[in-house]
Amino acid sequence: MLLQINVTELGSFLKYGVTGLSAIAFILSYFLLFRESSRPKPRPEIIKTIRLFMWVTVILGVVSGVSSILKPDTAEDTTVVSKPKKTSPKKIVSHNSLTSSNDEYTVEIFYENPKKALAEDLADVLKDKTSYEVKVSALSTTKKSSLKITSCQIRHELQESKIAGKLKSIAENVLQDDGVEFKLKQITSSSPNYVSMFVCK
Repeated sequence: MLLQINVTELGSFLKYGVTGLSAIAFILSYFLLFRESSRPKPRPEIIKTIRLFMWVTVILGVVSGVSSILKPDTAEDTTVVSKPKKTSPKKIVSHNSLTSSNDEYTVEIFYENPKKALAEDLADVLKDKTSYEVKVSALSTTKKSSLKITSCQIRHELQESKIAGKLKSIAENVLQDDGVEFKLKQITSSSPNYVSMFVCK
């Protein structure tokens, strides 16, 4: 029925702001006018008041509608220009060069008694020929067993293969008189910028 007013539907007009509110007021005033006119004895003063209210809502709706049309839409006219972020060029670290100043690797040499002197000699050469931090540490029986170290080896990650190969070349050149040969062991555990060497019996 035409006069059955759904309050929920009327509430949806509020999303249009003042214009929607004017529309709701106009509909309600029309409903009141219709109800009053349907009475057996309509009250002229009430009808006059309702009609006056109806015209006020119409005028309010027209004014708000015109003002919204004439108002410049700043949201559409404004163009936001984001400045591109300045990014410094990435430094490319060459793993082919062991003397690059950009490399910040740590090489730790683990030795098993009585290989301490050989490990220290190797550390001195690596410090002289590279820019890496070189450490010398004793290899305990427990660590040797847990890492399953059975021979001299260099443990490295996939991206450190070239560095490990050059370390192997330097180490075997230094310890060639002692017949020391290093095996390369690629590991999956993550230890960024760290290569370990093991000098065993």
